[in-house]
Amino acid sequence: MMKKCLALALAFAAALTWAFSAAAGWEPPEGAVNAEAVVLYNVDTDTVVYEKNAHEVRAAASLTKMMTGLLLAESGEDLSQTFTIPEDLRPEFDRIQAENGSDADLKIGETVTLESLLYACLLPSGNDAASAIAYYLGNGDMQAFFDKMNARAAELGCENTNFTCAHGLYGLEYGNHSTAWDMFLIARAFRENDLLMEVVTQTGYWMPLTNLHTEAESPDAPAGAAYYVGTTNVMQLPDQELYRPYIRGIKTGFTDEAGRCFVSSAESGGMTWLLVVMGAPIQLAEDGFNWAFHTTADLYDWALVNFWPVQLPNTETPLASVPVKWCAESETVSLYAASTLTTLQCSGSQVEVVTEDVPQTLEAPVEAGQTAGRAMVYVDGEAVGTVELVTGSACERSAWLYYKERLAPFAPVFIGAALVLALLFFGAARAAGNRRKRPAFALR
Repeated sequence: MMKKCLALALAFAAALTWAFSAAAGWEPPEGAVNAEAVVLYNVDTDTVVYEKNAHEVRAAASLTKMMTGLLLAESGEDLSQTFTIPEDLRPEFDRIQAENGSDADLKIGETVTLESLLYACLLPSGNDAASAIAYYLGNGDMQAFFDKMNARAAELGCENTNFTCAHGLYGLEYGNHSTAWDMFLIARAFRENDLLMEVVTQTGYWMPLTNLHTEAESPDAPAGAAYYVGTTNVMQLPDQELYRPYIRGIKTGFTDEAGRCFVSSAESGGMTWLLVVMGAPIQLAEDGFNWAFHTTADLYDWALVNFWPVQLPNTETPLASVPVKWCAESETVSLYAASTLTTLQCSGSQVEVVTEDVPQTLEAPVEAGQTAGRAMVYVDGEAVGTVELVTGSACERSAWLYYKERLAPFAPVFIGAALVLALLFFGAARAAGNRRKRPAFALR
């Protein structure tokens, strides 16, 4: 059962209140989250729908390879360029084998393309490929590449991430760590790179023939191919029970210290999502799948059904009206939202649209679209956005009304002056009349 009811009722009322679910109040179905740290994010509305221990520092495991792939994709290098894996990397390759780390069967002295390294790093999670990329981009200086990783993480806003390897096989003891939140920030940049998304949405890749892989290992291999490397993301495999057609990558990860991890993107119903799951139990579920995949499936199955975007406030509905002085056509003008906020639609919480800084009156002339205050959108008492209020129509100034009001304070003076003039006029007229009636005296 959900801890929140998930159905929206969107209605305009006198109080300008809509039913809407606030991020702080959204809870997935009970039992859906079986992981230590989670961030579920809606890309379209820039909304974190759910988070758990998002800023807790954890071992990053192979999620580290997202940054390795990102730096190669952003380097501007021609991916058809070849690179010969140097003897300098032998100790690193030996250590990967000793720690039973995943690899893409790369060999010291093998000449491969950068494209092959990118696919080998991100699909089968080859630690050898990640180290080769680091050596290449670091110009033989692995620490220089780690510095690039950390600098890029800082640019993305990561505050609790430190990389000391290119693959994530080494954990907290070696200073390689991150958080679910920082991994979300990296994944957001990763998802915006078309090349990387092209790579991680594939189910596999045929590694080409090289100087050390000279023959195809399978009769199904296409011309020029040596062997096949498949994705570790079973949610993209149609023959798997946990297959979800909306999944678009991105990267799995696992060490005993980090637990089961999975960063994914999803696209469905015109909406795009990112989900980071870290620290799921090491033990597999009864069906043989790891709990990071189960948590991912449960959270997406919940979110894709119960959330969709909505535009608030309604720009066609007046949010306030203001008296207008000196306008003959109308005594008031309506105010509308100049724009809308795009947010997720759900129920369980109250959204209020409250007008603020609205003037008590406006003075004509008033132009249509003139700013006159703002509207604040509150979700469960917390402000989530602001839009400007603008006038919905123009109001011309009436000269008669304008001067009538302007001259009103001087009315007593005008009246008094008029009375004085009237008295003077009547007095003068009376005097003139008296002179005409005076009798004439004869001269003697």
